Amino acid sequence: MNKSFLQVDVFTSQPLRGNPAAVVFDADDLDARTMQRIAREMNLSETVFVLAPESPDTDYRVRIFTPSSELPFAGHPTIATASAVRAHRGDLADASLLRQACGIGIVPVEVVPTEGSPIYWMTQASPQFRDTAIDPGEMSTLLGCDANMLAAMPVEVVSTGIPWLIAELRSVAALASLRPDLPRIAERCRASGAVGVTVFAEHEADAPVRLRLRTFAPGEGVAEDPVCGSGNGCVAAFLARHRHASALKGGYLAEQGIEMGRDGLIHVEWTRNGDELTVRVGGQAVTVASGTLHL
Repeated sequence: MNKSFLQVDVFTSQPLRGNPAAVVFDADDLDARTMQRIAREMNLSETVFVLAPESPDTDYRVRIFTPSSELPFAGHPTIATASAVRAHRGDLADASLLRQACGIGIVPVEVVPTEGSPIYWMTQASPQFRDTAIDPGEMSTLLGCDANMLAAMPVEVVSTGIPWLIAELRSVAALASLRPDLPRIAERCRASGAVGVTVFAEHEADAPVRLRLRTFAPGEGVAEDPVCGSGNGCVAAFLARHRHASALKGGYLAEQGIEMGRDGLIHVEWTRNGDELTVRVGGQAVTVASGTLHL
């Protein structure tokens, strides 16, 4: 059995930056155990398996695996798959809207042309918030920093498709200096029902890039995720709830992967309609490898 695949770097237009994901095509005849073994073989944050759609209102279906488990949704693999499908399927090569079916339902991905490569905008699931009993002392222990480096904001579990433990730091310098306790993070996230921790800090007010993020998911076999689309969506929802509760819309440019040498840029926007909050996350993508799995 042979399966073709592409490896795509996401949230970048430059090869070997951003966050890589593998996209395996025509995977309908692979069982979950084999998919998990392939994801371990790829050893990337996520590997995506593209399957035939089950309904006419979708273009394709996916299953997404970390090296350790299956996820119902993930951000950068969604963009990777949209880019890879446009390259792989002639009938979708010029599509401006792709409809992905996954564990959280249908995720629309809008393709917006730019002077360079297009930006892929995904609409994530309606945000959900859950309080935690994590105080600044415990959070600082998890992150390997002083408690006074944490901003005076709550620590919450936020989900726009998958749940992340979200915390804010007072400065980008504090963010860059973290020395996370990965075993403790894995244990605490399991107890909190989160896949990992995403932390962020703000740049100066006039900086073109407003936020920097870092994401740790050791329980999923990912010590640090270079650039996390779902984590960025959760941070947007967190800020819309706590810092911009009366605003009808907002948006910004964020960076991630700096500390890993895998710089990525993430476009984020959110809109509010009554109690309903809609989060969109966008980024560019570039194919860096292609090949065949011999199974």
